[in-house]
This record gives sequence, structure tokens and C-alpha cells, in this order.
Amino acid sequence: MNRTNQILLTGHSEANIAILQGMISQLPGVKAQSRILNGNAHEFLSGADLETDVLIHFLGPKAEMELEALAKQSKQACPVSLIVYDQGTAFDAPRLMRMAMQAGARDFIMGPQLVNDTLASVRKILKEDVNDHSSLTAVVNAKGGAGASTIACALAYSLAAQEDMKTLLLDMDLQFGTQCLRLGLDSPQNLVDALAAIESLDQTALLGYMAKHDSGLHVLNRPEREIVLPGEIDEKRLKRLLELALSCYEHLVVDLPRLIDPVFNLVLEQADHILVVMQQELFSVRDAQRMIQIITQDLGLPLERIVPVLNRYERHNNFGINDVERVLALSSSVVVVPNDYRTLHMASNLGVPIAEHAPNSAVTKTIRKLAGTLSGKRHEANQGMFRQVLKLFSGA
Repeated sequence: MNRTNQILLTGHSEANIAILQGMISQLPGVKAQSRILNGNAHEFLSGADLETDVLIHFLGPKAEMELEALAKQSKQACPVSLIVYDQGTAFDAPRLMRMAMQAGARDFIMGPQLVNDTLASVRKILKEDVNDHSSLTAVVNAKGGAGASTIACALAYSLAAQEDMKTLLLDMDLQFGTQCLRLGLDSPQNLVDALAAIESLDQTALLGYMAKHDSGLHVLNRPEREIVLPGEIDEKRLKRLLELALSCYEHLVVDLPRLIDPVFNLVLEQADHILVVMQQELFSVRDAQRMIQIITQDLGLPLERIVPVLNRYERHNNFGINDVERVLALSSSVVVVPNDYRTLHMASNLGVPIAEHAPNSAVTKTIRKLAGTLSGKRHEANQGMFRQVLKLFSGA
């Protein structure tokens, strides 16, 4: 959805409001506005239609009247509010704090660090808001060359461009990843750089490590020159990176290599959906069956997270969809992506997403359906409904 959070700063403290507005405006996905209220704050708060996501109000001399006005607002549709007291030391601070809480305020802020403390409170609210709606989709090949990277790239692009979601494509193939090439992007920074600096990164700083596509899709690329060996990725740092990314983006698509190791396990543990990509041949489907067994039995993850994807499907192949489902022995249907290897190959060579190169192709339409199912607009649907929707793809 790529929703912009609207933040309104009101009150009497013009200097502090200006400083805080400038700092908040630097946060991703935020639009900050201010309104200075000279003596009539309680009238404004009583009668205004506060069409904003977060209200930051600096209390004035008539603090109790202002809080009473906010309390009346809270009985209706009221934004998340933060109350800031910068009138010096308040003798009746406990009373004002109680009134603020009764008015539905998330925080009551006062003291010498009130600007920084207010900014920290805003960051926390924004992180909770994104995490409530964010999700992670991991994409992995059942057998080498099945097309997981192609699916991951097309899916991430569709989530960003068609579903209008703030999306990050994370290339975890740290030796041979191709996601920036597929999108015609260059990136001086990469995943290893971000991991090295993770302890000092916040939401704003993390964005500096991203390659940015015109569609709005962000990509965190693998290193261009240095070789990263299995076991060299610090799991704690990677977990922190995933958590930070989920606080910035509505959807993460992770292109995973076909390598069962602690990093693979960590990403899958964080995943809402795991796309296991196979081709229309017995060996590939057998490997998919084995991969699903490892994920569910050895790693102990729920079967409901698994989304089997049959890539490059051909209707006249003697190993048909019924054979695929028989070998997998799953209760759910398989997502079927039609074969259009030539078009996909051309798009990759041009560094253009398949949806831009061939917007009306069967592959593009199928990926759009999948993106719609995985999007935040339908994320709250239960897993049973998700499985029912996937059945639509079996006739693609």
C-alpha cells in the first residue's frame, strides 16, 4: 500500500515544533505538518477534524483545558497522540499525565531531552504500525535452475508497482545473486556492508544501502567482488537486519540460495510464506517434496507457510499437474506459472522486469495474482482462505 503516515504537530512552542518537524520529516514514509496555536489551542482541539495518523501536541498555559478537549476527541475517531510539556517544571505533572492518559495519549513527554524523546516515541509508533502490516516471503529453488530468482524478482516488482506496497527485495545468494542485474541497477552498498554497520543503523540510515528502482522497489544486493563463504554471516546481525527492514517496509521478498544452513533456517523462521519453486519434471518435484519435508519436519515450521510453485508449466508435458500433486502429496493446490522462457530470458538480458517488458503475458498475469494474494490488503485473511485463493492458480 506504500501508505504515507501523516503527522501533525500543534501547540505553542514554535521553536521546538520547528526543530521536531524537521527531524520527523527525515523519517521514511512520513509527511509532517505543523500548526502554531496561540491561546486558542483548546478551541482548536475541541472543534477540529483531526485527519492525521499521529498528533503531537505541545501543551500551553491552559494545559488542563487542552487535555479535556483532547479527551472529548478521543471518544470519537482520534489519532494516536503524544503530549509534550515544555513549560518548565510542572508542579502538577502527575495530574496532567493522568489526564493525558485518560485522553488516550500514547506518551507524556517532558524534561530536558523532550525533542529527542518525542522523536524516539514517534519512531516506535511508526515501527509498530509497519510491523502490524508487514510480511516476509522467502523464495527458494527445490532444484538448481528452477527459476526462484526470476519468481522473486517478478513478485517483488509486482508488490511494489501493482499492489503499491513499500517492498524490499533481499538477495541472499551472496556468491552468485543476480537481482540488481535483472532490474538494471547498480549498488555501491550491499548486504554485507549493511550487516557490518547494523548496530548503528536506524530506519533512515538503512535506506542508504538500497538500490532503488523507478517502480519504487528497493533492492539490497549481494557483494559484487568479495566472496562470502557459508558460515560467515552472523545470525544475530542478520536477524537484527530483518527486524529493521520489516520496520521500514510493508513486504520483504527474500531470494534464498538452495543451501540448508543456520541462515536459511533463520530467514524461514521469520517468513510468513515460503515459495518452493520447482520445474515440471520428476527429479525437480521429488526435490521439492524433500525440501518441504526438511522445512516442516527437520526445521519444524508449519506446513501452512509453504506455497509450492510449478514454474515453466506446459500443458502438454507428459508429467502433468496431477502427477506433480500426486508426488507432493499436499492437500493444497500448486501455483502454476506458465512457460514463457523466451520472453523472460529477453527481459532479464535487458535488465527490465517482466511486467514492464511483457505486461500482458501469461507469466505477468499469474505473478500479479500471486502478489495480490500475498499483499497486505489480504494479509489478514486466515490461512484456509489463502489456500482457497491459491486453487485459482491451478488453471492458469
